[in-house]
Amino acid sequence: MGTRFVRAGTAGILVLALAATGCGSPFRASGQLGDDVFVQTGSYGWGGSFAVGHRLTDGVTIVRIDKGPVTIKSIEPVMHGGSARLLGAQVRLLTASRGSPVVDSEGWPPAHPDLDGAEDPAGFVIPGPAAADPVDHPHGTVHIEILLGYEFVGEGRTVRRGLNVTYETGGRQRKVFLGSYMAVCAPAAVPCQHEDENGPVPLAAHVTPTGGLLDLRGRSPRLHTFIEVRNRV
Repeated sequence: MGTRFVRAGTAGILVLALAATGCGSPFRASGQLGDDVFVQTGSYGWGGSFAVGHRLTDGVTIVRIDKGPVTIKSIEPVMHGGSARLLGAQVRLLTASRGSPVVDSEGWPPAHPDLDGAEDPAGFVIPGPAAADPVDHPHGTVHIEILLGYEFVGEGRTVRRGLNVTYETGGRQRKVFLGSYMAVCAPAAVPCQHEDENGPVPLAAHVTPTGGLLDLRGRSPRLHTFIEVRNRV
């Protein structure tokens, strides 16, 4: 199994939504889209089924930083269900040369060569736009990608509604909730149901082909979408 990337031109013009195919109703992870420091330009998620024992890296939580510098203290996913357990969290600063966020990648910690620059979140310092290196951030914007590792420890269904990020800026400690949905099931042969703001949706809805890269250039940054991954082993 390979790595599925969210393809974008450069980190300065990242489109923070996943490409949709056949969306019948909008998907929304949460009505909250960050705060005045951690800014989400869309709400999105993905789901799929995997074999017990499989490990993966999830990377759909992408955030624009509007003020800084910011020091991350902790990252705590809001999860329900016991089929998958959290292995850890990392953060990577997206730059002009490091601007391909990942939907999911096999294994944890992330080993794919394109996922370089990931570090433990505690003490991770993010520059504000005014202090960002113009070579790395030619469009004057700063984005980060939060990587989360999971292992499937039993059969059943686990849902993540989002993450709580505790951080410090300007001498004050703050906490923000970031909407970031994931619905994963085990074993791999079992379809995994997900929801939108109106409740459960048909399993056939919101499906994107699993092969290749997702090219997001030219997509609306306010698009609400869901990707379904089927039968990963």
